Amino acid sequence: MIFFPVRLVLFFLLFPGFSVLAPSVLASSDVAPSVVSADPAATLASGGGLASASASGGARQRGVAPLEEAENLQILRKERHQEVRISNAWPGAPDLVYHLVPRGIDPGGLDLPPGRVIPVPPRRVVSLSTPNIPFIRDLGELSSLVGVDTADYVYDEGVRQALREGAVGTTGAGAQLDLERLLALRPDLVLLSAYSPDDPALRRLEAAGVPVMVIADWREATPLGRAEWVRLFGALYEKDALAQELFSDRARRYRDLARRTDRAIPRDARPGVFANAPWQGQWPLPAGESYLARLFADAGARYLWADTRGTGSLFLDLEAVLARAVDAEFWVNLNATWSSPEDIRREDPRLTLFRAFREGQVYHHHRRQRARGANDFWETGVGRPDLVLKDLVAIFHPQADLVPGHELFFYRRIFP
Repeated sequence: MIFFPVRLVLFFLLFPGFSVLAPSVLASSDVAPSVVSADPAATLASGGGLASASASGGARQRGVAPLEEAENLQILRKERHQEVRISNAWPGAPDLVYHLVPRGIDPGGLDLPPGRVIPVPPRRVVSLSTPNIPFIRDLGELSSLVGVDTADYVYDEGVRQALREGAVGTTGAGAQLDLERLLALRPDLVLLSAYSPDDPALRRLEAAGVPVMVIADWREATPLGRAEWVRLFGALYEKDALAQELFSDRARRYRDLARRTDRAIPRDARPGVFANAPWQGQWPLPAGESYLARLFADAGARYLWADTRGTGSLFLDLEAVLARAVDAEFWVNLNATWSSPEDIRREDPRLTLFRAFREGQVYHHHRRQRARGANDFWETGVGRPDLVLKDLVAIFHPQADLVPGHELFFYRRIFP
């Protein structure tokens, strides 16, 4: 049996995500180590070279457009600083207020309302959630990263190399946070996701006086809402214009493909799809107003639980799922430990009764996965819903020529 940290289980219960048991994530020198991504997909993941072309000219600019899609993030531009408000960081959370004050400006002279003051840009960052890494990478700021929670779930090759060389350290997270090790990295900012005001890592870091920012992109209910959190990182690194450019390009690609798919695929011709897999006696399914349900709809599929309310998970038994989805054309986002039809058969012979299994239309997002579980779907995929959508459109509508020549980036058909 595989055991997972409590923080992963809590994440899964609060947010349906993309698969069962998938990992989520949320030095003594005065100079942060240099980390350059060696991942061959880094250029594609950053938007076709856009980041590298613009990173040197991304200084904060007044007049940058307001946010479009993110529901839980506000960035308010003041005369000499920026105010960030993060809402809904956990169920019932109050607004979390952060004042991003450029280095060299005395916060005492700004007459700031209550909120944490964060000098920007940060120079030594610890990220306790792996989806933050591509946002930092795409802004050309990986040299500021000095710590992560665990090496096991990091996919980016540049960060992995820095971990091997000791330029980036590991700190643990949640109840397993090694505070002494984290303090030794001397971060000027720690980024984490919290599931309640009693999150053990959040409470210990705040008690120790460590500057902390709670990242709540995972609470967004839409793909573009999550992706727009690159704008927060643009504010942190004083690269607002570059972050807006990155998001605008990705949003344009996503919206264009969703529109073309909607026009090309008649409503009565959309294939049925269901997701995830049995876990500890129940089958968690994304509710009908969730992130994943929106992706399926935009990819021209008929999600079989689209009529349900909520953005979290539905917990059903296998019999209930089989009754509704037995004739669905596609099954996606499997248990993270499955990689072949044999794995499914061993789990429960009844799983072979699904039409999608019988016809070999079973896909999992583990094409870019490393041996110890690091999966780029949980890193790059968070900020690149346009790439995820291309994969799903290619899977659901191979004859429609909506993404000609597209080779699946995150997904793989598990049948040989």
